[in-house]
Amino acid sequence: MLAPLAVPGVAPRAAAEECRTEVTGEPLPENAGPYPLIDQLGLRQAWDLSTGYDVRVAVIDSGVDGDHPDLVMHVLPDASTYTVVADEREFVRTTPMPTQDCLGHGTAVAGLIVSERTEGDRMAGVAPDAYIYSVRSADGVERATPGMLAAMIDDAVYYGARVINLSLAIPVDHEPIREAVANAVANDVVVVAAAGNEGNAGVSQGRMYPAAYDGVVAVGAVGNDGQPLDSSNAGPWVDLAGYGEDLVVAAPGGSGYRVESGTSFAAAQVSGVAALVRARFPDMPATEVVRRMIDSATAVGGGRNDHTGAGIVDPFGALTDLGGGGNGDGATVSDVPVQAMPAGQPLLSGTAAAALAWSGGLVLAVVLGLAASPAIRRAARRGWRTGPDPCESPPAGPPQPRPGVLDGTTDRPGPLPRPTSPFSPSRTGTPR
Repeated sequence: MLAPLAVPGVAPRAAAEECRTEVTGEPLPENAGPYPLIDQLGLRQAWDLSTGYDVRVAVIDSGVDGDHPDLVMHVLPDASTYTVVADEREFVRTTPMPTQDCLGHGTAVAGLIVSERTEGDRMAGVAPDAYIYSVRSADGVERATPGMLAAMIDDAVYYGARVINLSLAIPVDHEPIREAVANAVANDVVVVAAAGNEGNAGVSQGRMYPAAYDGVVAVGAVGNDGQPLDSSNAGPWVDLAGYGEDLVVAAPGGSGYRVESGTSFAAAQVSGVAALVRARFPDMPATEVVRRMIDSATAVGGGRNDHTGAGIVDPFGALTDLGGGGNGDGATVSDVPVQAMPAGQPLLSGTAAAALAWSGGLVLAVVLGLAASPAIRRAARRGWRTGPDPCESPPAGPPQPRPGVLDGTTDRPGPLPRPTSPFSPSRTGTPR
């Protein structure tokens, strides 16, 4: 198991304080059918290709209840809790077990990413075989200081997160958060952030952060009808959308569920899709993962717009994108050499002509089937061109925390190798 982060001034593992109030949930109705997101996002087709196995997703939020039955096998035993303090330290970091979430927001987000598939698919996360690394703000992320949020992002990078979910939105550009996000992007992490739910009311200069930072996947929300929610912030900085209306989500403090709406939960879906792609293509750079998700999105209203960006995230499309990334497992037209026809030979015998007619019919059926697929239709609409990378490829090397952020000192702790999961139970992604 990965050793605790050895940083001067960090408090040892401690028991979590009791919640003054705690959000709880209710059981799913007995007649609940398959979880709607499964069909809305086409997850069964995506799960044939990837379930997100062994990808570490950091959830920077109010905490995650790792005892919830849907999450118990998917929340890593090491976690971090940050608490604001009224002195020169600004915050303190402790490492209690990841079982507490007083507000319920982080548990809901984590459940949308990694919930175990239950019998009849009554509940499932987008990437049901990924892992959650919880970075908890004890009083909720809305009360965190900029320096503390920066430290939480650095913590996630330091402990090997390959995807970071930031279901929070701030109308002000804070330098510590901007630098921490840039550090995460430079260390090959896919950073996903919610666009926010103000309906652009009070949005400073039309932007919300960290969603509007370079390299971050900014996520808006659509309703169950696929149209943008009025509450979802809009702007040219929005990249993608997910479903954000009346979602049934995991609740802390037991085994129940509750209903939530907003861009926080749309962002969780995009983080789950990023985990699917990173599991299927473990050596693919984060920039290419982002490009795949953007290029394969299902456009809303006929094209890109400020409410939904490139469109609703498409898990299967991202896993099978035909763009020119060169990391897929299928041949392209240019990969097939054209052979010269031999000279002086009869074109076809009668038997060969008959065989060719049968073959032509089969080929036509295959072509028509492919033409009906979403990936082919999207590629055709783009004129068979790939889109540009959202940012330059990050430098190679292990994650490097920025000095003075994690521990309040100017000493940089030595870099850790990217950790593996402390446990890897044998799972196949089938319902339990």
